[in-house]
Amino acid sequence: MHLGELEAFDAVMRMGSTNRAADFLGISQPAVSRAIGRLARSSRLTLFRQVGGRLVPTPEALSLHEEVQRAFVGLDQIRARAAMIREFGAGGLRLACYPALGLSFAPKAIQRYRAKDRSGHVTLLIAGSNAVRDMVASGQADVGLAADEIDVSRVSTQPFMSAPAVCVMPAGHRLTSHETVSPSDLAGEPFIALSPDDTVRRRIERIFEEADEQVRTVVETQYSEVVCNLALEGVGIGIANSVTFRASKFEQRGLVARPFHPKIAFKALVLTAKERLKSAQTQALVAALHDTRNQSSIVTAPAMTGS
Repeated sequence: MHLGELEAFDAVMRMGSTNRAADFLGISQPAVSRAIGRLARSSRLTLFRQVGGRLVPTPEALSLHEEVQRAFVGLDQIRARAAMIREFGAGGLRLACYPALGLSFAPKAIQRYRAKDRSGHVTLLIAGSNAVRDMVASGQADVGLAADEIDVSRVSTQPFMSAPAVCVMPAGHRLTSHETVSPSDLAGEPFIALSPDDTVRRRIERIFEEADEQVRTVVETQYSEVVCNLALEGVGIGIANSVTFRASKFEQRGLVARPFHPKIAFKALVLTAKERLKSAQTQALVAALHDTRNQSSIVTAPAMTGS
């Protein structure tokens, strides 16, 4: 099997016809058909049938396409790495962060790292926590910062940060007069919730169940940054990461935060690759992350048990 044949097969499976696949790949339709024919012969599989003038994939083709897609994920990672090498060279560090820490905390840590090593080059990658884990596991990133709800079986982890949750609301809301906000205060309020797979979301739900209170969820979103923006627009009130609230200067923009009780913490992990020695530069970057965290007045450092 050749890469060109697999690319043609993948394009036909995704586009639904050889004509559209040819347009997508920038080659002729006969070239696509020949590539599919060669793949069918080399694999000894019947990949497509003509049904009513349409090209319909066989069950064998569907199963094969699942494997091709998995293989192409690895190829995409190679292409991405090649692009990074072209742009930045082979050296340097790659730090991957989930948005809560990547948008404001990470730049401060990078500045601290660069203050000690002006020759050090850093690439900052912002992505969701699962994507951060995948980048560290595959070697696309040297260090990662991610929320604690991820599967960590493929990476080495240490607890990194614990930040208190705050209830965010627009200025003028009735709850701005409260020193703290409890579940009973939120009963019936339009509520902006984090996504169902978020560990903080699950803790909030347990707290409301124990208090026998219900919230009226009007929006769900993945990120505290979006919770704050939605609350600022008057969509509702929500519970967000205090690091995000402070770092993105939402208070200056008219958003109000109050401590939530019972206390809930947003927890973050620092990730590195398993069974891979850390370079001196990687260790220096991790140290800069810890130093920056230690300078913050709103976060605490959990016990560093590691895994």
